[in-house]
Amino acid sequence: MRPVSRSFSLISILTLTLMATVIGCGGDDGGSKPVVPDTAAEYTDRGWGRFEAGDLDGALSDFNAALALDADYGPAYLGRGWSNLSLAASTASMELAAAGFDSAFAHGQTGADCIGGRAAAYLGVGGNEAYISAASDALSALQLSRTFTFAHRNSYNSTDLRLITAFAHAGRNQFPDALAAADEVSNSGITEGDSETWVVGGETYNSFQAAVVAHLQALSDQHSG
Repeated sequence: MRPVSRSFSLISILTLTLMATVIGCGGDDGGSKPVVPDTAAEYTDRGWGRFEAGDLDGALSDFNAALALDADYGPAYLGRGWSNLSLAASTASMELAAAGFDSAFAHGQTGADCIGGRAAAYLGVGGNEAYISAASDALSALQLSRTFTFAHRNSYNSTDLRLITAFAHAGRNQFPDALAAADEVSNSGITEGDSETWVVGGETYNSFQAAVVAHLQALSDQHSG
């Protein structure tokens, strides 16, 4: 039985970190022809440009085109992982994103941008094993970069990795660990054995677990972009 009906899912985490801000398209530059990529690197570069502009379907198409030209091109696997993650709306699509990050890692993309993205995907998959993997990846990404910020979406950063760790621990009923991770973002003042501290946002909760969950939700809301 999961401890919270919300399941902590990426309804909270991905809303605050991974939903693209769609930027409206302007007019053309007077009729100049667009540059058509013809290498895996060029498709990947254009894919990241589309990703940053919120055109996730276009980005995914470019990353797939890059891999069709060069099946060993690691940066395109990373882009595909992030695109699938940002488009994900189900457990199956989160699993697809996680597998995409696995492929990126296998093709040399071993930095925090890959491991940290996979952490979010595992959190979205849910379940005990996925929560373990989410926490492990988030902590590994933080070890690689304590001040991590994803270059192609700067709203996804070390704060999100700490929140992923916290939510993953809470998903496994490990509320003291969840609180410790969350308090790295903002100190709650909650103490497990002191019911007078089980207060979040002026509301007193009737259990330590409920107070921790409320603290996590408050942090998620606070850091939503």
